[in-house]
Amino acid sequence: MSLLYPEAKERENRFKLALRMGLPVFALAVITTASVMFRYFNTIPTTFIIVAFSLLGIMVYYLFYLIYQGFNERITDPITHAFTREYFSTMMQRELKRKDYTLFLLSVVNLGDINQRYGFANGDKILYNLANRIAEYLNEHKMVRVPIAHFKGGDFIVALEGTQEEYGSMMDLLCVKFQHYSLEEIEIDIVGSMTDTNHSRSIDKLVDWLYELQGENAKMLKADEEEIDPDTVEHLVLEAVNARAFSYAYQAVYQEGRPVLFEQAFKLVTGEGKLVHQKRFMPVINRLGLSRRFDEIQTEAALAEVPTLVGEQKIAVNVSPSSLRNPLFLEHVMMLLSNNERLRSRLVFVISESNFYHQTQQFNTRLQAFRRAGVDIALDRLGGLHASMRYLQDLDVDMIRYESSLGKGASEPKVRALLEGLQQTVKTLGYRSWIRMIEDEKSYDAAKAVGIDLIQGNYLSPIDTIKE
Repeated sequence: MSLLYPEAKERENRFKLALRMGLPVFALAVITTASVMFRYFNTIPTTFIIVAFSLLGIMVYYLFYLIYQGFNERITDPITHAFTREYFSTMMQRELKRKDYTLFLLSVVNLGDINQRYGFANGDKILYNLANRIAEYLNEHKMVRVPIAHFKGGDFIVALEGTQEEYGSMMDLLCVKFQHYSLEEIEIDIVGSMTDTNHSRSIDKLVDWLYELQGENAKMLKADEEEIDPDTVEHLVLEAVNARAFSYAYQAVYQEGRPVLFEQAFKLVTGEGKLVHQKRFMPVINRLGLSRRFDEIQTEAALAEVPTLVGEQKIAVNVSPSSLRNPLFLEHVMMLLSNNERLRSRLVFVISESNFYHQTQQFNTRLQAFRRAGVDIALDRLGGLHASMRYLQDLDVDMIRYESSLGKGASEPKVRALLEGLQQTVKTLGYRSWIRMIEDEKSYDAAKAVGIDLIQGNYLSPIDTIKE
């Protein structure tokens, strides 16, 4: 069978590198041997000279061979810097004969979509970052030198010494941590599966079983959140709005280590109990002119959670600016708050808008009516390509939330410098600052050092019920 061109080219490159590395050694050996031979030429037997140069030739050949083969021996994947599948399998087959191990498979199931929509460079970046996040998570749990392998595509396998019972809860938390993971506004869909040496002592059989379990988990995930024909989405939206069929979850926002705020997240629930992500149905809601009605529904859902709050905790709801400018929405919120005094001062409306609404005086008047009723207003996405910077000049609000990309890069020097400048402006205006998408300790420490009041992200809390 003839070699593929890439294989031939790789061999050629390896040979050239071997020459570059071996020739200096060869030249040094020849010069040293020759100098000794010439110095003692008259006293050295001819047979010794022949043997010496023969051995020198064999040594040089062996040296070149080792260097050449060394380039073919790769134990880490060039994209993720995790172990290669081949090295991991060989290493673990030895380990499984001596110790009990638990293997955990973590898969980016939407990697193909990411590569297609955002490019392979971003797909590779996600894989690299995910491998590092897994390692950081394990280090946080005092687990160092844990084998992590990039098996194929978006699949990583982690090997933990011990049985499955020891790691069940920790791996569940890892899945939760990465369930809402995103990088540079790219959402990543991740599923996991786990098994141990009670199933088999063969690495191949364990891996096959992991993928079988993963397939079952993916089916369950798809059943929970199934891709729906676009032609039926409009019908489902109308049904859900009429039946108020939405599922809600919340993520805690912290101030000085205490949860003081919970941001609402939601999905549409179909008649069959399947979940539809908001990215699928929110454009339909806007297109059908149901924004105000939907905002009323989610505001009522948020107020229904008020009895679960502790102390002065509040619930943040992302509301369309067009709803806040609508007098009917104001009337509805006033009615909700007037019916129960305990609901006052418990709501935060978060707003952001891509296009600037020029009648800002009228807009600001409406906002102040909400504020007088006890509703805080948070202006979102400051620092991004949105209208927030212009609104900062004309609207009176209570909080400013920074663009999510600033939260992700908070530990980077340039981003931190930008945050410090924005923070000074926000404090001068007398507003509370809020940052989200804090995913690691460095970003958290940077946000605290800048002086940001409210901090939110998976590093502090996953999306869950308020009680949890």
